[in-house]
Amino acid sequence: MSDLEYDATLTDFLATAVANFPHRPATFFGGETLSYAELDTRIAAAAGALREMGIRPGDRVALVLPNSPQHLIAFFAVLRLGAVVVEHNPQYTAHELAPLFAHHGARIALVWDQVAAVVDGLASTVIPVSLEAPLPLSGTPVPHRQAALADAALILYTSGTTGQPKGVVLTHGNLAANCIQLEAQADLRPGHERFLATLPMFHSYGLTMSVLLAVRCAAEIILLPAPRPAAVVGALAQRRPTWMPGVPTIYERAMYEQAGEAAADLGGVRYAISGAASLPARIIEPWQDRTGGMLVEGYGLTEASPVLTINPLGEGRRVGTIGKPLADTELRIGDPADLDRSQPDGTPGEILARGPQVFAGYLDNPAATREAFHGEWLRTGDMGVREADGHFRLVGRIKEVIITGGFNVFPSEVEHALLSHPAISQAAVAGVPRADGSEDVAACLVLHPGATFDAEALREHCRGLLARYKVPRHFVVQEELPTDQLGKLRRRQVQDILVAEVSSR
Repeated sequence: MSDLEYDATLTDFLATAVANFPHRPATFFGGETLSYAELDTRIAAAAGALREMGIRPGDRVALVLPNSPQHLIAFFAVLRLGAVVVEHNPQYTAHELAPLFAHHGARIALVWDQVAAVVDGLASTVIPVSLEAPLPLSGTPVPHRQAALADAALILYTSGTTGQPKGVVLTHGNLAANCIQLEAQADLRPGHERFLATLPMFHSYGLTMSVLLAVRCAAEIILLPAPRPAAVVGALAQRRPTWMPGVPTIYERAMYEQAGEAAADLGGVRYAISGAASLPARIIEPWQDRTGGMLVEGYGLTEASPVLTINPLGEGRRVGTIGKPLADTELRIGDPADLDRSQPDGTPGEILARGPQVFAGYLDNPAATREAFHGEWLRTGDMGVREADGHFRLVGRIKEVIITGGFNVFPSEVEHALLSHPAISQAAVAGVPRADGSEDVAACLVLHPGATFDAEALREHCRGLLARYKVPRHFVVQEELPTDQLGKLRRRQVQDILVAEVSSR
């Protein structure tokens, strides 16, 4: 165990930042800055309005908002009342949102005015929010309220591998612990950091790594409503963030799709963190050369608030791994045949985790909660390997393993081989069913601009890196791969594309 103290809540984070750094910029958005004192004043007034509308401790309030100061103010206003934030993707349709609202039952929803009609009828009170005006909530200011570590703070919906959304309940203690762990790992300097928030706040990765951790260390939060390459490069050049969480596509597009910005000085980013998808090694050196900072990979999942591991931010980092567990976090590789047993180093198995950031359960779903744990260990559903030096390597999702000719093939290892070819920009691998019940390895590809596709040359390249049964038998070239707003690959859609293309040949 470390000597870290997990005794602060998310509302404590804000109160401390306001007390110690009242005039420090808290947010930068659309050319305007709010100090921590100004942010707190607006949060107190918004909390007062929500209280006058009947919100009490334990109630749920839905947010359907893009990254913005209004989103941050609404988030902390709900927490100030002891209520629970329920986050939603503002790009969802009414069809997608309806079952979520029916499940969590929030009476009040604060919704981006551009999509307010989509939420109409799903909550008894829908408050449209413009990003060009202050949050339309102002009541008698509510002072800081002391929450308990065990109090629920946030509900995030995740579909996992089942496709059925589950409400992940995260407490103040879960989320605050993850921030405290990350602050210690990165040696962040209170009152001196600037965070670039390109990832959506409705996702656990974006919320914790870009916003909650920023408040923990009284950082300026540079909020981008969408991670467009030009906006990312502009923020890097003009605002000089020191910390940037992202996904591989954000880093790659910032480096390779902004030819007009090639001369821009992007120095200042001390640490860039990549998650949600495997980080190709080819991105790391250009990024580090351009910014002067480190780009490292980490790993987590919503049920862990979300971060479990990160590569050392200094000596000892290992490219191609997800790093080592955070402080007071334990990971082990379980034997799929008997999860009570741990696999020896170098042998794949299921990643099991425990730590103060791990959630206690899903909202009103005890069966799913039981399935999520093996004893006190969270079952991640991911296959991984522990190396002899303590680093972990992600192999793939358990349910994504391809079985071909009696052999197991992990999509990630085939994707790494494909991405090492100079013509390939993006790759996604899945199994295509065969008549005998086995599967063929198939790959969906995106080419670099100007590259030509030669299937046999690509297979020959893979044969030098992979056993023959792992070499893809089918290739499908696309303009882009299907991803969610975070940039995470939608593997079910990839498989649908591959099955349809292969069956039509």
